[in-house]
Amino acid sequence: MSGLEAVVAAAGKAVAERALREGLAARTDRAERAADLTELIRTGFPDRFVRRSLERQLGAIADGVERRIAVLAEQEYGGLSENDRAAVLHEVVAALRSADLSDGALMAADMDPVKLARDLRNTLGDPNRQLGEAGARLYDVLLDECLDCLLRIVSQLPQYLPRATTETLGRMTAVEERIAALGQQVTSGLARLPVRSLDAPTGTQDDAEFERRYLEHLSTTLDEVELFGVRVENYRPRATLSVAYISLSVSPEDRSRERVPERMRFADLTEAGGRHEAATLRVESALGRSRRVLLRGDAGSGKSTLLRWLSVTAARGGFAGDLAPWQGRVPFFVKLRSHPSGKLPGPEDLLADVAAPLAGRMPEGWAHRILDAGRALLLVDGVDELAVRHRPAVRQWLGGLLAAYPGTVSVVTSRPAAADARWLAEEGFSPVLLEPMTPTDLRELVRQWHIAMRGSRSLPCEPERLDEYEGALLARFESSPHLRALATTPLLAAMLCALNLDRGKQLPRNRMGLYEAALELLLERRDAERGIAAEVTLEPEQKVRILQDLAWQLAVWGRSELSSATALRRVEERIGTMPRVEASARAVLDHLLQRSGVIREPVPGRIDFVHRTVQEYLAAKQAADDADVEPLVERAHLDQWRETVVMAAGHANAPVRRDLLGGLLDRIDGQDKHARRLRLLVAGCLETIQELPRDLEERVEACLAEVIPPRNAAEARVLALAGEEILRRLPDDLGGLSQTRAAATVRTCWLINGQRALRRLAGYGGDPREKVQRELIAGWDYFDPDRYATEVLADAPLLKGRVVARNSRLLGKLHHLKLLRDLRLTCSVSGGLDFLRGLPELRGLTVYYLDSVDEAALDAVGGLTRLEWLTITAESSLPADLEPLTRLSQLRHLNLSGHSFTGDLAFLDAMPRLEILSLAGLESIDDFRPVARQTELVRLHLRNAPHLRDPAFLASFPHLHGLVLTGTHLEGGLRALVGHCPRLRTLSLRDTVVGDLDALDALDLRLLNLRGCPVEDLSPLARQRDLESLILDSVEISDLGPLAGLSKLDNISLEGCSGVTDLSPLTSLARLRFVDVRGTAPDLDLAPLAGKPGLEVHADPTQELRNAHLLHRSAKITRF
Repeated sequence: MSGLEAVVAAAGKAVAERALREGLAARTDRAERAADLTELIRTGFPDRFVRRSLERQLGAIADGVERRIAVLAEQEYGGLSENDRAAVLHEVVAALRSADLSDGALMAADMDPVKLARDLRNTLGDPNRQLGEAGARLYDVLLDECLDCLLRIVSQLPQYLPRATTETLGRMTAVEERIAALGQQVTSGLARLPVRSLDAPTGTQDDAEFERRYLEHLSTTLDEVELFGVRVENYRPRATLSVAYISLSVSPEDRSRERVPERMRFADLTEAGGRHEAATLRVESALGRSRRVLLRGDAGSGKSTLLRWLSVTAARGGFAGDLAPWQGRVPFFVKLRSHPSGKLPGPEDLLADVAAPLAGRMPEGWAHRILDAGRALLLVDGVDELAVRHRPAVRQWLGGLLAAYPGTVSVVTSRPAAADARWLAEEGFSPVLLEPMTPTDLRELVRQWHIAMRGSRSLPCEPERLDEYEGALLARFESSPHLRALATTPLLAAMLCALNLDRGKQLPRNRMGLYEAALELLLERRDAERGIAAEVTLEPEQKVRILQDLAWQLAVWGRSELSSATALRRVEERIGTMPRVEASARAVLDHLLQRSGVIREPVPGRIDFVHRTVQEYLAAKQAADDADVEPLVERAHLDQWRETVVMAAGHANAPVRRDLLGGLLDRIDGQDKHARRLRLLVAGCLETIQELPRDLEERVEACLAEVIPPRNAAEARVLALAGEEILRRLPDDLGGLSQTRAAATVRTCWLINGQRALRRLAGYGGDPREKVQRELIAGWDYFDPDRYATEVLADAPLLKGRVVARNSRLLGKLHHLKLLRDLRLTCSVSGGLDFLRGLPELRGLTVYYLDSVDEAALDAVGGLTRLEWLTITAESSLPADLEPLTRLSQLRHLNLSGHSFTGDLAFLDAMPRLEILSLAGLESIDDFRPVARQTELVRLHLRNAPHLRDPAFLASFPHLHGLVLTGTHLEGGLRALVGHCPRLRTLSLRDTVVGDLDALDALDLRLLNLRGCPVEDLSPLARQRDLESLILDSVEISDLGPLAGLSKLDNISLEGCSGVTDLSPLTSLARLRFVDVRGTAPDLDLAPLAGKPGLEVHADPTQELRNAHLLHRSAKITRF
C-alpha cells in the first residue's frame, strides 16, 4: 500500500469511527464522549460476539467512505504530488478528530454538511498557508465529502444503537441482526450518494432536471419578438420568434482562412473550392462552418434577434442542416449591455442575463460541467454597447474562457465600427458581416411580419384585411425605389410594416421621418385613436423630452441601461420643469414603461430602451434641442457616437447644424489623428440634413473629395448611408481608380440603390477587372433582376465569362448575359434546369445542389453542346439512361457525383476529348472498359468502386499525373498500380489496400493522400524529396522521422493518426505552413513548430496542446 493509499484508508476509518462514537455517546456526558471508541463499544455491548459484529460493520462502513474519498484524493488536481495529497488528507483527518460534533453542534448546523463545514473552517482557520492554493481547494472538497458521509452515518445510528444497547443477553440474535442491518443500510446509503469532484462538489444528481428547467425557461422567455409599433391596453403584443425569424445573408470577411490549403483540396475530389465562390451565404451556413464566429452588422441588422433565435433553437433541440452538429448544446446568452462596468461573468454567473430567476437553483458547478463537457453555446451580444475602454476586457474574458473550455462554440456580435474583422482573430474567431436585406429577404420579412401579426389580440384593422396591407406594402416597395432603399435592415423594414398598417399605407420618405413617425405611433397615436384613457396625462412633447433626457444620459455615460433609481431621479428633475404635469415621477416612469413601448424594465431595477437605434435618435434630439454641440464634436470619432452625431445633424436647426458641422471640420483641419473617420462622418451627415450652411459648402466639398471614392468595402457601407448626395459625387468612369477603389465604388452604388444608381452601374459594366465584376454581379440581388441583367450585365465581361449564381430567382434572367460562358450554381435548384435551354453558348456548367437528376434535367444539360467542363452534384441517384450526355462531345472535364450510378458507363465513349474524369457512386459498376478507352486523361478520380480490381486498365492512360481511388481492391496492391502509372505526381488512396510504401520510389510525387489505408511505416517517404503536401488520415503510424528531410513539404495533415505523439521531426521543415493534428495525441507538444511564420494548426475543440505560446506571432490555431 502506497503512502497516499494508507492515508486515504485512515481517513475512511476516522470518519466511520467518529460517527460511531457520536452515536454511542449520544446520551453521555462530555467526559464519556471523549473516551476511547473501544471502551465505548465494550461498555455499550457487553457480549463479545455482538462487539465483533459491530466492529465488522464498522470496517465495512469505513471501506465505503474510503472508496468515495479515494476518487477525490487520487484523481482531482493533477498538479499536486502524492505527498501533497497525503498532507491534505492528514489535515482533514486532524480536523475531523478535533471537530465539535455534539448533538448541539449538529443541530446548530441543521444537520447540513455545508454549514457544518463552514463552522469548522471558521474554527480551524484558513488552510491555504500550509497547503497552498491548490491544496486548500482539495482540502475543502475532501472535508465537505467527509462531513457529508459522517452526517449521513450519524443520521442512521439512532434507528439501531439505542435499541441494540438495551437488548437483553437473551436476545443476542436480534441484536446482531440489527447491527448487520445498520452496516448494510449505511454502506448502501453511501453508495447512492452523488459522486463529488472539484467540478461537482455536491454531485451531479440534479443536473439533468436543472438543465431541463433551464432550457424550458429559455424556450419560453426568449421565443418572442415585439411587433414594433403596435400597442394595446395592458398588453404589449409579441410574436413568437420562431415564426417571425428570417434567415439573412452574410459575407465571410477572412477569405484567406480556408480549412484546407488549395492543393490539398484535390485529394478530396469534391471540387469543394467552387462552393465557396459565392460572395455571400446564409448566416446559418456561415455559423456552421466555424466554432467561433464574430458576427458584425449595422444597427438594426438583426444581430440580437439571431442570438435569441439560436438560444431558442438550442433549447428546443431544433438545429438542422448546417447547424445540425450544434444539436445538444446548452446556450448561455450574455448581454454586454448588462455589464457596463466591464466586469464580465464567470461560468457560475452565465445565467444572470436571461435566466436570473433560476440562477439561485443552479446545482453547484453545473455551468462548469456543461462547459467542460464541450456542450456550451456561448452567445455574446453587443461589443459595441460597451465603452471603448471596456472592450479589451471582453477579448481577454473570451480568450480566458475559451482557453479553459476549448470545446465551447461561440458567437459574438458587434457593430462594425466597434470591432474590425480581425478583432478576435487571435482567439480563433472567423468574422462574417451581415449584408443588407435583398428584395427576397424583404419580401420574406414582410410576409412573416404579417403572419405574426395575425396572432395579435388587437389590430388596427380587421384580420382579414392584413393580406391587403401586405400586398399594398410589397407593391410600394416594387414601385418606389426610395422606400425599398429605406428597408435595408429588419428593424427599418418592421417599422415600415407597422407604419403601413397604422397610417393607411402613407409612409415617410427618409430615415429621420421613419423614426419620427414610429416614435409618434409608439407614444401617442395608438391610444388616442383607440380611445384608451391614460391614467397619467402627458403631452407628446413632454413624453419625448423625458425620454430624450434619459437617452442623453445613457449616451454621455457610455451605457445601454440605467438603474430604476437613477431613471426615477432624472424623470423627477425633468417634470420639475413642466408646470402642467401633476403626476408623480414614479407614476410618469411607470406610465412610460407600461404604455410607451420605447423603454422597458428587462430585469427588476434596470431600465433600457427597446432598441438602441431609438435611444440614439432621442439622444441626438436632446443634444440638438439644447444646442449641446461640444460633447458631440469631442466624441465624434467614437463609434458609439456616430449615429447620434448623424441624427443630431438632422434634428438641428440651422445655427446648431452650422456649429456641429463647423466643429467637425475644425477637428479635421487641425490634423486630428481621426481625420479620415471624421470626414466619413461628415459625409454621413448628408443623409439627414436638409441643407448645407452656405459658408461651409466649400469646406464640406473638400472634405468629401478626400473620401469619395471610398478606399474599401467598409467605407463604401458608411458612405452609402448618405444616399443620393454621395451617388451624384461618384465618378462616371472607374478607369482612373485602383481595382480596390473601383470595386468599393461599385458597392457604394448598389448599396444606395434606386434608378440613378442603376444608370451609374450600367456605365461601370464594361470594366473588366475581377473585383469590379464581382461587385457588379453581387449587386444583382438588390435590383429588379430583369432590368439589372439587361442594363448592367448584358455586355459585362463578368469573371472572364463566369458567374456564380447563389439566388435561384436570378436563373431565369441569365439568358440576358451575352458573354456568359461559365455558370456555377451554389443555390438550391429545385425547379429543374429548363433555364439552361436559353444558354447555348455555355462552355462550363457546375451544379452543386441539384435535388434530383431526372431525364428532363439531363436533356437540358445535353442541349449545351459546346460544354467543355461539367460538374453535377446530385442528392439522388443518377438515372440509368445517361444518353442525353452523349451529345456533349466537346467535354474535357466531367465530374458526376450522385448517390450511385444505376446504369453503365457506356456514355463516356461519346466524349473522346476528356482530360479530367471524376465519378462517384460506382458501387454497382463492374465494367470499367469505357473509362479505359479515355486515353487522353491526365486526372482520374474513381470513388466507391469496389469492383475495380485489375490495375492493368491504368496502363491506358500514358499522360496520367493525378489519380484518386477510394474503396477499391486492386490486385497487386500499390506496386502494381505504380507500375502502370509512372508519371503520377498526385496520388490519393482511401480505404484501399496498399501494402508497404516502397513502391512509391518509382514516382516523383508532389502530393500524397492516404486515408484509412493500412500503412504503419513512413520510411519510404524519406526518398520523396519533391513532396509538398502529405495527408495521412486515420493511418496507424507513430514515427514522423522519415519526414524530417522533406525540405519542400509545406502542408501536413495527421487527422485521426492517434499514434502520433511527437512532432519533433517537423522542426527542420522550413516551408511548413499548415499542420492538422486533429485526432492525434490528446496532449500534443507544439514546441517543435516554434518560430514558423504564417503557420496554421488545426486541432480538435477539446484537444490539449502544450507550448502553443511558443508558436510564431503570425501563427494561428483553428479548432473545429
